Amino acid sequence: MDIDVTLSQVNPTTGDIKGNTDRIVDSLERAEQDGSDVVVFPEMAITGYCIRDLIEDETFVDENRRALDYIRRRTGDTAVVVGVIDRDDRGVYNAAAVLQNGTVRGIARKVLLPNYRYFDDERYFEAGEDISPIQIAVNGEQMDLGVTVCEDMWDEEYDRQPITELADAGADLLININASPFEAGKRQTRHEIIQRHIEQTGLPLIYVNTVGVADVEKNILVFDGDSLAYAADGTLLAKAAQFTEDSVHVTVSQDDAVLSQSRSQSQSRSQSQSRSQSDSHSQYTPTTISTERREKELYDALVMGVRDYARKTGFEKILEPISGGIDSSLGLAVCVDALGPENVIAFNLPSAVNTETTKSIAKVLAANFGVEYRTIPVQSIYDEILDTYEKHYDDIDSETAKENVYARVRGLLMMLVANDSPADESAMLVSNGNETEMALGYVTLYGDMDGGLDILGDLSKMEVYDVARYVNERHGEELIPAETFEIEPSAELAADQVDPFDYSTVAPLVDDLLENRMDPAELVAQFETEELDSERYRDRQGRSVYDRYTIEAFEETVYDTYNRLTRSTFKRVQAPPIIAVSSRAFGTDFREPIINKWDGRPLDWDEVG
Repeated sequence: MDIDVTLSQVNPTTGDIKGNTDRIVDSLERAEQDGSDVVVFPEMAITGYCIRDLIEDETFVDENRRALDYIRRRTGDTAVVVGVIDRDDRGVYNAAAVLQNGTVRGIARKVLLPNYRYFDDERYFEAGEDISPIQIAVNGEQMDLGVTVCEDMWDEEYDRQPITELADAGADLLININASPFEAGKRQTRHEIIQRHIEQTGLPLIYVNTVGVADVEKNILVFDGDSLAYAADGTLLAKAAQFTEDSVHVTVSQDDAVLSQSRSQSQSRSQSQSRSQSDSHSQYTPTTISTERREKELYDALVMGVRDYARKTGFEKILEPISGGIDSSLGLAVCVDALGPENVIAFNLPSAVNTETTKSIAKVLAANFGVEYRTIPVQSIYDEILDTYEKHYDDIDSETAKENVYARVRGLLMMLVANDSPADESAMLVSNGNETEMALGYVTLYGDMDGGLDILGDLSKMEVYDVARYVNERHGEELIPAETFEIEPSAELAADQVDPFDYSTVAPLVDDLLENRMDPAELVAQFETEELDSERYRDRQGRSVYDRYTIEAFEETVYDTYNRLTRSTFKRVQAPPIIAVSSRAFGTDFREPIINKWDGRPLDWDEVG
């Protein structure tokens, strides 16, 4: 039996039940016009995925069920699989409803509830118990759909395997709906998991992921779409676009795995393939999947993150302070590619300690990207603040305190610009603190941390350089001046100041401490045995970490980095939300205590007394 399936990769907005429902109905109508037997939407497509404690609002949950009923009444022969919140006497469920010909053919409740990183499904939902196929009619014949929700496919660490149970219960086609956040390289991980299920079950599998952004307070999650369709022999039949809404029509044959693929409304391309298949359990022949360059994926994720976050929060313009350094240069590129140069205003806020080099780079950078450019000098305000403080309070002994006034004056002025923007052109100030700086506390609270969004907060300092180089390659010209890559990193809060860190070492250290959850002693031990990834720890001159550090110097750097990370937690919890693009991000994903006396060093209990 052939079945025509539309993978409807939509971008829902959190809490916008009507808008999301309209999107679903519009896509359903297009799928009907394309002759689809089934149209599949992502997880929690009616409500948006990251609804947090909105789940406790009974009216909200009831309204989501009324929306499902509205969709049901509009169904005909084309069956709909859509993410919804279900409810019974036990509680609420993350579920997938199957609708056809004005009826609810079945509800598949999510069985496996993730409770790690920013996932709190166990807090909000009850686990589904019954696992059984849902029957629909296809061209006068019956077909059993094995419908699962997100984590039900990622089952390796669980006691139950819902997909296997569905296959054993007689499912003809596997469908998995998702809200699976992006991280670089995740496409390959998904592919491998899907291939494992196909090899075990011998069934074709449809994977539909949401696209767009949602938030979990301190993290802006990027959902990359990248929906996939596979034949029963492991052949990749169709793939939706990454980082954009898409609708892909694919025909899966139970008999010979014949594929025809096209995009709704003549989108982008069409192709056909065929592969022989003996019966419902064909010869498994795993296929590979194309992977994107890491820098491209990261950049595309940031661009979509800024664009969709601004749209969903109602901001029309972006205010980007540019210093002439690498971080704000990349930040400007992201903003321009996200909203267009006409909706970005770049600001340089120089003082007496800013160099002519960085001021010149900032001006050239703004011209290269074609944005409005404004200069607001801050020295006179800085001088007035220090004079007032010393006249009415005391002399200032701390040079750091003085330096931070520069950053805070800039933050004050930029927030004034944001607040003074016209109501019909609301502007959001963005910040550009990267992950490494945020880890080290090398950012100024109520200064350069000001803003509604930290664009680069999940990119290490070295990744910033790599992605910035990619920007020039992407555009085919040197939009970010070469000099930006060559100057020594500096906050420029004092004359001749340079950042006091070897970023080629501390950046990967932060990644290992944060994302890989290695402890300092483990890192020191790996240095001693030369097990550290020398490529990740190589400097910009190509020198290995083993050429630049003794064991004593490396150990000192490891513990200094760890303790800076611990001591600066209070800054990060007050920082704007960051766009999460890694396997572990500061914010809701990394829940760290502010009060923390642990310094990472094992104690010698024989000497404790």
